[in-house]
Order: sequence, then C-alpha cells, then structure tokens
Amino acid sequence: MHCKSNLPPRFLQNVQGHPSIVINRVLKMSRIPKITPAKENRPGLSNTKTNNVRSTRTIGNSLSDADKKCLLLNHTKPIVKPSTSSTVPAARLKRAATVPSAINSAPKAAKIERKPSAGPRIPAYDYKARFNDLLEKHKAVKNELTELKDKHLEVSDDYEKFKDISESSVQENKILKEKLLNAMTELRQITSDYDSIKLDKELQKREIEDLHNKTKILEDVTHSLKLKSTEFDRLKLEYDDLNRRHTSLKEETEALRVLTEQLKKVSAEHQQLKEDHKVALEAITKTKCDYEALQNIIDTMYRDQRILRNTVQDLKGNIRVYCRVRPPLESEANKPLYNFNVLDACSIEIEKIELLNSARKGKSQHTFTFDGIFTPHSSQEDVFAEVSPMVQSALDGYNVCIFAYGQTGSGKTYTMEGGCGVEQYGIIPRSINMIFECMQDLRRMGWELTIRASFLEIYNEVIYDLLNSNKEQENHDIKMVNSKGSDLYVSNLREEEVKSSHDFIRLLIFAQRNRQTAATLNNERSSRSHSVAQIKISAINEKRKEKFTSHLNLVDLAGSESGKTTQRMDETKHINRSLSELSKVILSLQTNQSHIPYRNSKLTHLLMPSLGGNSKTLMLVNINQFDVNFNETLNSLRFATNVNSCRMVKAKKNLTMVDF
Repeated sequence: MHCKSNLPPRFLQNVQGHPSIVINRVLKMSRIPKITPAKENRPGLSNTKTNNVRSTRTIGNSLSDADKKCLLLNHTKPIVKPSTSSTVPAARLKRAATVPSAINSAPKAAKIERKPSAGPRIPAYDYKARFNDLLEKHKAVKNELTELKDKHLEVSDDYEKFKDISESSVQENKILKEKLLNAMTELRQITSDYDSIKLDKELQKREIEDLHNKTKILEDVTHSLKLKSTEFDRLKLEYDDLNRRHTSLKEETEALRVLTEQLKKVSAEHQQLKEDHKVALEAITKTKCDYEALQNIIDTMYRDQRILRNTVQDLKGNIRVYCRVRPPLESEANKPLYNFNVLDACSIEIEKIELLNSARKGKSQHTFTFDGIFTPHSSQEDVFAEVSPMVQSALDGYNVCIFAYGQTGSGKTYTMEGGCGVEQYGIIPRSINMIFECMQDLRRMGWELTIRASFLEIYNEVIYDLLNSNKEQENHDIKMVNSKGSDLYVSNLREEEVKSSHDFIRLLIFAQRNRQTAATLNNERSSRSHSVAQIKISAINEKRKEKFTSHLNLVDLAGSESGKTTQRMDETKHINRSLSELSKVILSLQTNQSHIPYRNSKLTHLLMPSLGGNSKTLMLVNINQFDVNFNETLNSLRFATNVNSCRMVKAKKNLTMVDF
C-alpha cells in the first residue's frame, strides 16, 4: 500500500533513509489515549465490581514500517481551511474495546423481552388457584424488576464509561490538532530551509565549476614546472658529476705521482727480498733435511729406548712383586705391633713375640725378599715411580696387569685408587694421567691413540658391570677372543671412550659408588668384591703403517679374612675360595704342571692372560703391622713369594702392519 503526500522530495528522501527517527518524532507528538476497558458483567455476581485495568500502549509498538510511513505522510499533509458553505465532521476512531459485543447483549435482550407463556385458564371460583397464580406472577414480576435494576446499574456503568471515553477523545482530538499545527509549522520551516539549501547548492555548484577550471590551468602550469624542474635537476647532477670527476682526477694524478715514487723504493726492496727469499729457501731446505734426520734419530731412539725398556722388564721378570706396609692410623695408635725390620731395598723381616706370664716364651723370625719394599713412610708418588714402567709398556703395545693383594684393611684400595686430592691419587688415576701426557709426544711422532675404559667387579662369583647402575643386568661371561691366542674379553660389558683424564676420573667415581662394600672388624669400609679397571689402548701410525692394541688391567682384589673375625660368612667364603684358587694357579705355574686350573673361579679365569699368557704382571702385596693380624700377614707374604718365584713366557708386543 502506497501513501501519497505533498512533502518536498528532499524531506521524503530523508524519511526513507531514516524512517525510524521521523516516525518516533511524530509518535511523540501524537499518542493514542489511554483506553479504560469496560467493566465485566458476570451473571450471578451482581453486587461484585471488577477492578479497572489500565494499560498504556503507543501506536509505534504495534505498527509495521509501511504503516508508520503512511501515518507520517497523513499527519504531514497541509491543513485545509474549512469553508463557510460546508462543514465536515471529524472522523471518530473505532475502539473495539468500548463497543459491547453482540454476543453479550443477546442474552440480555432475551431476558427483557419475555413472552407470556400460554397456560390453562383458571375458573373464576377457584380463588386458591388464582391466588397461587398471582403469587407466581408476582414472583416473576419481582424477578424481572430485580433483573431490570441490575440492567439499569450496568447501563449506568456503561454510560459513565462512554462518557469518560468521549471526554478523553475530545481531549485527545485537541492534542492531535495542536500537534498537527506544530508539525505543519515545522514542515514549513523545513521547506524554507530546503529552498535555501537548494539555492546554496546551485551557488556552490557554480563555484566548483570555476574551481575545476582554475585547477586545470594550475595543473598545466604545474606540469610544465615539473618538466623544467626535472631538467634543472638533471643538469645539476651532471654538473656535480663533472665536478666530482674533475676532483677525483686531480687526486688520482697526485696519488699516481706519489705511487710512482713509492714504486721506485718498492722495486729496490723487492729485489732485496728476492735475494733474501732465495737464501731463506736454501735455509728451509737445509732445516727440513735436518728435521727429517732428527725425526729419524728420535724415532730410532724411541724404538731403541722401548726395546731397552722392555728388555729390562724381561730381565726383571714378567711377574714382579712389590710389598707395601701400611702405617697405623691415629685411631690405631694403641694397637700392639709385631716387629718389622727392613733388611735392604728388597728384603724384610717380621717377628712375632708371644708373652706368657710376663716372660718371653719364644721367638720366631720370617724373612722375605721381593722386587721392592715400600715402607710405611713411602708416598703414593714413590709407589707409582716403580709402577710407571709397566704403564709405559702398555703404551708400547704390551698387555699389562697390575693387581693389589692382601688381607682386609691392609690398604689395597688406597694403593690402587687413592684418596682426595692429586697428591693422594693412587695407581689407577696416576696411570691415566701418564697415558694422556705421553699421548702428546706420540702424536708428534705420528701416532693416533684411542682410549676406552670399562669397570667390572666379581661379587660372589658373579660378574657385574660397574658402569651399569641397574640392579638387573645381563649375563657377563668370560670368552676367548679367538681360538689361537690367550686373550679374553667379558661379554655385554659397557665400554666408554675417554677423551681426557677428567672423563676417566668421572667414570672411576661412578664405578666406586656401585661397588660392593661393607664394614668388618678390621675395616669400616671393606671391599667385598674383586674390582677390575680395564683400559684399552688402540694406536695407529699411518706414516709407518703400524698399529697395535694393548690392555692395561688394574685389579683391586677383595681382602682375605678369617672366618672367626667376619660377620658376613657368605661373602667371606667366596672371597677366600677365589683367593685359594689363585694360590693353586700360582702353585701349578711354579711347579710347571701340565694343567693349570684357571677356570675354577671367575677371578683366575679373568687373570689367565696376566698369569700365564702374553702379559706383563705386577703384584702389590699389602700388609699392616698389627700383631693381631700376624698370621694373615704371614700368609699374604708367603703367597707373594710363590708368585715372585713363577717364571712366565716372555710377553710379545701386539704390533701389526697395515696397508692404507
């Protein structure tokens, strides 16, 4: 549905663009009056009055957008003055809420327009029947009167309602007229504003056209100025470039003059340097020849030194035995000591004195001779000074085994591993330091060395990898490298490559933590297993086409202990049994028996290459001076004497030739 209006086009365009703004404004000016609903007349409740429900509603909340636009156009039509000849009454708004419905009025009309019902005629003499009939009629008339009274009350209420509605309609009509007049006034004002704006627009349009023309002229002038400016900049750049070239040419000319003078001086110096270079080349050639001759001499000396060193080792015997006496600690100062005498650098004498009733009962002396004696005053450095030739033999390509033997608490672990601080280092850390120090000299002679380390222990005749901290380990078996030789290896054993002595010390500390130790009567921290530190040295010399692989085994045996003084019988049985088997092997070697029982224990099986194979062996027997341990000390010294009397086959160097 479209509504026509005489509004200006600009106003209608604004209305169409923003209809909600104008509609709300018109609705504020024209509100629908509040409608009071009629009282509800319920049958049977004549004396009860219902409450009036008042509700305020506006037209804007219930109209659609098209109805709002139509309402706006109707309200904004120009006012037509009424003529004198004809008067048009204002149209009334239909209010459905105030008009009584036909459905409600039908029953009431039916009640009012009752027709007398036709009945039988009563005889004139029957006064009683006539009286009863009159009573019935009286009751009916009385009921009708009551109904008419109720109807009168309802009509009165409706009249009052309609009267109020009429009055409110009149007031609303007046308000709407005032709003209409205001709207028309505002419309006239908007129309005049529109005309003035239209006129201004025409003027601005003409001014814009003039400005466009002027802009075109300015653009032409600007374009020509840009062309001139560009040409000017190009000429200026060319001028500056010519100036720079002129300046650079002047500088180059001056520099060439200076360089010419310097070139003359350099030519003289160059000639002198050529002569000096010729002399230097002759000197370098001579020095190179001297260096090669000296290198050959050094190689020959090193080879002769190695041969002489190993010849001395062979003369001293492949099994060398040293004895070290542990000094008493401060806490052991009150313990009685047996007599200990050092006869010479290689012999000692021990004597046990038995006292009975404060009188001297008897005297027994025992003398032992070894390759060297370390007194209680000997330091760790003194011990390693005698051991270092064996480590050097390992660097020369020989298999070497160094092990410490003795009873519990005799200082074996201290001798092999040492204590805190560099001065307290034992044979194992000092050996690795010596190896890495000698590696520098060997590299200068063309040798490339690789060092790998592994640590194991034999505890209760079971081999454990000390570099593996897991409680459940794989089985470690002792196997032959090949069927021809006597070299052995331990299966499933972890090997770590070490690049420095620091890496080896770190692995040594880790292995010490995993080793089995316990407190005994003779030692608070006694080693309850045989510990073996294996150092594998692989060397290759590409210049001489030689390579070798040697093994340095450093063994710390568990301490022997009497069953009467121990608290851990199972460990003691296994330790004493393995040491007893070691004694049997030494005895068999000493008597040159055809069968050597190496496989009777894991310890003797592991030491088989060191005791009767291709290896150089050094044994350190450790003892203490306590009288209570005299018997154990005597057994250790006798065992060491048996080891010292063994003669092994001469060790061979593990050197092979290779082709690159």
